[in-house]
Amino acid sequence: MLKGIPQPRRADLTARALAFQNPRLPIPLRVVSRLPFARVLWPLDAAALKAKARRRTRLRDFGGLAPLDEPLGLLCRALEEDAQMHALGRWNVHSALLSALSHRLRLEDLARRRPHVFERPVPPPTVIAGLPGSGATFLQRLLARDPATRWIPFWESVNPLPPATPVPAPDPRVKAGARMLSFLQWSCPETIKMFELENESACEETMPLAMGFAATFLEMCPLPGYLPWHAATDHTAGYAYLRRTLQAMQWGRPEGERWLLRSSQHLAQFGPLTAAFPDGTVVQTHRDPVGSVLALSAMLSYAFRQNFRHPNPHLIGHYVTEQTERLLRAAIRDRSPVDRRFVDVHFAQLNADPMGTVRRIYAAAGAELSEETERLMTVWYPRHRRGRHGVHSYEPADFGLSVPALRERFTFYYDHFAVPREGH
Repeated sequence: MLKGIPQPRRADLTARALAFQNPRLPIPLRVVSRLPFARVLWPLDAAALKAKARRRTRLRDFGGLAPLDEPLGLLCRALEEDAQMHALGRWNVHSALLSALSHRLRLEDLARRRPHVFERPVPPPTVIAGLPGSGATFLQRLLARDPATRWIPFWESVNPLPPATPVPAPDPRVKAGARMLSFLQWSCPETIKMFELENESACEETMPLAMGFAATFLEMCPLPGYLPWHAATDHTAGYAYLRRTLQAMQWGRPEGERWLLRSSQHLAQFGPLTAAFPDGTVVQTHRDPVGSVLALSAMLSYAFRQNFRHPNPHLIGHYVTEQTERLLRAAIRDRSPVDRRFVDVHFAQLNADPMGTVRRIYAAAGAELSEETERLMTVWYPRHRRGRHGVHSYEPADFGLSVPALRERFTFYYDHFAVPREGH
């Protein structure tokens, strides 16, 4: 999976870990993954990617409001030097980077042609920041029942800018998102369930963050040549670019009066986040992080079959543990205990009284909760509280981890936010 890091011995792997390490892709994808000329077809080179994005869009200017050359160069170099991707993985990463660069070119072109779009302010958003499994997805989709909210469905998260103006009806991005999920359902079906992906449901702001290289979606591969840059960099400019992208999105698809955003990565970016949205409300969801570590380790161990011939579940488990600790320590470091913009939501509290939690959030945001909105939420949540994607089982040993060691590592978080330990 990564050069210089050996795979665990077969004897040290559980049956589930062995399945993660030796996935079986559909036959057509196995053929693609073995293509011998992938480096030529899908180069991971900064200059080549920028040139291809310019040819694709027939645009030139990437703008200078957010970092580009340094992170793109570091990431491409790390992918070549650190990762052992198969050909399909190169295509996946090549396509993701090309998409981010192409959207950035189009955003800068829109700013040149229609500067008035970026004069309209972004209404104060409600931003949910929480680890996987902490209730963040459920809470976002519950709040999205309010017709006054403007949220990002999956199809828009991967294609944030419309193909033309006025936007064609129906918007072709909806069908493109559905095709992407259909491909995932065929090639990697458990990914849909684990990440709770639904084309028309509220999703994370993945591509808008990636355009300014403030996103962690490419950091999900533990690259020694790139992670230190991302962890040490002040992403204020990247979050300002997120705000700029939201301005374009609310112009291209004007719906709702205020934004509703969500991403676990915001836990490490409270400074840049509140600088970009000083009037926003930040909701931090809390739950025993041991469960989050195990869930995310399973998600990535399974999803990485799309990029690697042999994902390393033990490496992924230790990587997720380190990243989770970094997120939680940053959230404590960067939050003032008297900052009224933050609302803490514990998982048990949310599960026991969803509407009570909603009322607290609306009160903190100074927003009105109408009777009709409350009715829509009350009808929705009983059918969705436990999710519709099934239950996945995994053990700490699948990822070379132990619950006592994880609990000791996260003691600082349990104590600071009074988070109860759960059985695992």
